[in-house]
Amino acid sequence: MSAALLDAHLATGATTTCLCWALTRRDGVLMGFTDHDLPLAFDGVEFRPESGLSASAVAMATGLAVDNAEAMGALSSDAITEADIDAGLYDGAQVRLWQVNWAGPAARALRFAGRIGDIRRGAGAFHAELRGLSEPLNRVTGRAFVKTCGASLGDAACRVDLDKGGLVADVMAEGVTAAQVFALTTLGDFP
Repeated sequence: MSAALLDAHLATGATTTCLCWALTRRDGVLMGFTDHDLPLAFDGVEFRPESGLSASAVAMATGLAVDNAEAMGALSSDAITEADIDAGLYDGAQVRLWQVNWAGPAARALRFAGRIGDIRRGAGAFHAELRGLSEPLNRVTGRAFVKTCGASLGDAACRVDLDKGGLVADVMAEGVTAAQVFALTTLGDFP
């Protein structure tokens, strides 16, 4: 594949380009789609036009911002089915998108690589969110240990059962020593 060949083709001003998608489902099934009206093949993948797959503009970002796009298509019995979507076969599926000169597919450039995120379906069609390769870097992992507790009282991270009782006490503030620092009366039997 040669992005230089595609660049030279685009520089001519009269172009014959289309988009080709390669999608690898969670079960390992590899599918190819194109928005061209005839099938194309390269890298051992046949890209079929019958699916009606199309895409919004792929927003490429610098740094760790998430690249995003959306793929849309018709649910059809021989390509992408509602049953396969319901079974989760497309959840996290790998997606690659090329811009291709359909008159000479050797002239192509990879424009997007990532995974499928959320899928919405209805009225015989689907909309799949595409997440770029840097998207996992934006997820919060691990736990932050700070001076104050990072959990909310009673949530799963806190592990305090608010239904047990004995966790509430009525006390009077004796004085304020600084912003958000209070002196309290004795807590009595409160742990």
